Amino acid sequence: MKWIKRIGMLFIALVVISTGWIATRPSMDELGIPYAAPAPTNSQGVTVKWYGISTLLIDDGETQLLSDGFFSRPSLLDMALKRPIEPDTQVIEQMLVSEKMERLAAVFPVHSHYDHAMDSADIALRSGAQLLGSSSSAMIARSSGLPDNQIQIVETGRPYTLGKFQITFFPSQHAPLPSNQGIDGTVNETFELPAPYTAWQLGEAYAILIEHPQASFIIQGSAGFIPNTLKGVEVDAVFLGTGGLQTLSHEYVQSYVYETVTLTNPSTVYTVHHDNLFGELGNVEQSPILPTFDKTSAFELSQLVLPARLEQLRFAQAIEIKNTAKKKPPNNSQATQSNSRHAD
Repeated sequence: MKWIKRIGMLFIALVVISTGWIATRPSMDELGIPYAAPAPTNSQGVTVKWYGISTLLIDDGETQLLSDGFFSRPSLLDMALKRPIEPDTQVIEQMLVSEKMERLAAVFPVHSHYDHAMDSADIALRSGAQLLGSSSSAMIARSSGLPDNQIQIVETGRPYTLGKFQITFFPSQHAPLPSNQGIDGTVNETFELPAPYTAWQLGEAYAILIEHPQASFIIQGSAGFIPNTLKGVEVDAVFLGTGGLQTLSHEYVQSYVYETVTLTNPSTVYTVHHDNLFGELGNVEQSPILPTFDKTSAFELSQLVLPARLEQLRFAQAIEIKNTAKKKPPNNSQATQSNSRHAD
């Protein structure tokens, strides 16, 4: 009976310690990372809205682009038990309507894990947008019933023109995290939905350059990089995936920031993919169990990105990306296709 009592006391102690640890984790408001200013209501420029993870709606008033488009939120238990999951079509339809995604020209996953690529095809199917991505993302899209005429397997380094936007996919890497084990392969055939999260394998990862006469920026959805890939590219802003950075070495973080931020010389860096993957849609607080930031790491990152300013985003609040004088706009006159509904 004594050992049962001791186990019970140990369990209670662990619960108390864990609860206290979680309760002392700082909220995003407490980290010292300032929030980006909202776009003017009458903005005539390029705006971006963030919907958690690395889902970004890009809009110039004529053409809309969407990275990832992940609105479904499978639970932590779904992942732990490898329970079958699938896109939440009701939520997807609600988001398309409520966020007025009425001019969507393209959806492009930054890589093919479920939290990036799972909803992309359903969004393209309902909006008429093109899906741009890797062969793995294409196979996932076919699994969701998206017709081939809406699927484009991209070539890295080639610009794709949609309206006044140019999109260029640069090869990248996923952050070297233990959680990536078992889902770091490719998707080579279609599969039936629902399916365990392991059906969505990594495929190719990209750093995605968005250029427009009024602004340019990079979307780096995961905290990975390939050295010198972005050398010679200069942008106004970087949307920097920061999930898992606190678990990686200081040397790695320095290299990541150098390759993604220092080389591209942005004025502003926005942190993305730091939020709780298993939180409800709309909740962009970091995980209370495995937080991305504490006050020290937030300060260190803000110093590493200097002279750029590190900022955070609010859910679904538009910000405006402004062209700084040193950046050159893309030469859209050289585009071979400028239809706002179809990619090159």
